[in-house]
Amino acid sequence: MTTETESPNRRSPRQRHSKAVDVARRGLSLVMNHSNEQADAIYEQPASRYVDLDRFEAEKRVLFRERPVFAGLSVELPTPGAYKTLDLPGCPLVIARQADGSLRAFINACLHRGANVAYDAGSARTFVCKFHGWAYNLDGTLRKVRGGDNFGQLDPACNGLAQVAVAEKYGLIFVRGTRLADAPEPIDVDEVLCGLGPQFAEWGLEMDLAAPAIHPPVVTASNWKLAVDGYLEPYHFASLHKTTVAKYNNSNQATVDLYGPHVMSGFLGRRISELAEVDEGEWPLMRHVQLIYFLFPNVILSVMQDHVEYSLILPGRSVAENVMHHNYFAYTDWANADVHHKRFHNTQWILTAEDIPMAEECHRNIAQGAIDKFYFGRNEPALQHFHKTIETELATPQH
Repeated sequence: MTTETESPNRRSPRQRHSKAVDVARRGLSLVMNHSNEQADAIYEQPASRYVDLDRFEAEKRVLFRERPVFAGLSVELPTPGAYKTLDLPGCPLVIARQADGSLRAFINACLHRGANVAYDAGSARTFVCKFHGWAYNLDGTLRKVRGGDNFGQLDPACNGLAQVAVAEKYGLIFVRGTRLADAPEPIDVDEVLCGLGPQFAEWGLEMDLAAPAIHPPVVTASNWKLAVDGYLEPYHFASLHKTTVAKYNNSNQATVDLYGPHVMSGFLGRRISELAEVDEGEWPLMRHVQLIYFLFPNVILSVMQDHVEYSLILPGRSVAENVMHHNYFAYTDWANADVHHKRFHNTQWILTAEDIPMAEECHRNIAQGAIDKFYFGRNEPALQHFHKTIETELATPQH
């Protein structure tokens, strides 16, 4: 979501993205007919789903370690030596761009005592553990043991960082939080995306994005699913965001398309009805629609006319904690630093002043047994799909 849709209209390939055209057509119809795209029925779920400890452990294992998950955009690792860290539940990772341009991902733990070998994000020629100075090459092989005579003949080929599967396509990076030795099968990005691949290919995310603005991860006191929930429906805009997001975006109206476990929602600008006065071939599409890709189970990637941003939400150290990574990427042909700085910090303010406190409030009440169940309305089809998919994933026998 954004608080502004009024950037100058530049003619770019993004303005004619096939999915943006589809969303604009359907969105205009919804607005003109005062209607919405709806689920078939109301969906109810026990409130305990957000606080049950056994379920929390199952979610971390099944959703975040056994299946491939989104880990970032290619532009975050632009050159050999660039790396980023990401702490999946039970699997701290470091992802590094290799000399040949490929990616490798490793468990971010030194073989000596388990300390991290990398922190945050940056560029390096080697990874060096701060604890005792063991060093590793970018490909994960053991490079040097400080005071190596005390450790005999350690074979570098057998004592490198543990690898995990990583794959990259369409400017998207995916990892699996399980050691390659235990899960050697490669990640097929097209299979993971369940039909969304052509849309991302058309966006050109691997070519057109400038260096990111990255906000430090925010740790908040609510279950990770509550944090995700707030991104999957515009129903709350008119009440929770009445002086911010709702000034620029329609509340309780969106297009919704399902792709396997994922959802593509089209959020509509308040002035989308202006498109009715313009020939479709001249529509300034990205001034009036935002394409919100929910990549199951935990990533919301928003494509707008001048930038892309994503929120990556992870379970925290307890059922009552989540960690949110929010990153912002300007398109290279919209390199107005002042505008982007303002937008990025506006979004941060909305999250910290409106969304996060509400999620924390809901979690406190759920944890105290204040309510027994949640209701997901017909006007919340993306939310329904998210929670139904979790139920299906956790019930699958092979897990």
